Amino acid sequence: MNRAAATYFFKRVKAWIKKHWQLLVGIAIPIILYVVTRRPVDLSKIVKRTREDYEKEIDALSKNYEREIEQREEAQKRAIQVMREIEEKYREDKKDLDSKKRKEIQEILNKYQDDPDAITQQISELTGFKVKA
Repeated sequence: MNRAAATYFFKRVKAWIKKHWQLLVGIAIPIILYVVTRRPVDLSKIVKRTREDYEKEIDALSKNYEREIEQREEAQKRAIQVMREIEEKYREDKKDLDSKKRKEIQEILNKYQDDPDAITQQISELTGFKVKA
């Protein structure tokens, strides 16, 4: 084997090790434990624990995702309700809710979607009406 071929071979080995180092460490640890303790290592416990940790993490991610979806849906419902209340108050006062104010109200609802008190205050300042967010 010439020098260029050996260099190419070792570069490929190095790249493979960089990509699969976790696998190598996972294989090395049980071997080292076996050599040190002179008894077989039960890998099934390690695999089971890893799988359980993975499932717990996936469950937590799923719950967070579902909570975010619920919060978004609740914020949308709240925004629709507020817009209806404002339109109703404008109708009662025989005023038309022009597109500019409608757009400003929608911006307030989007900006303060997690803070109902701020929505109430901002819309009250804009329209002069008191609404529940």
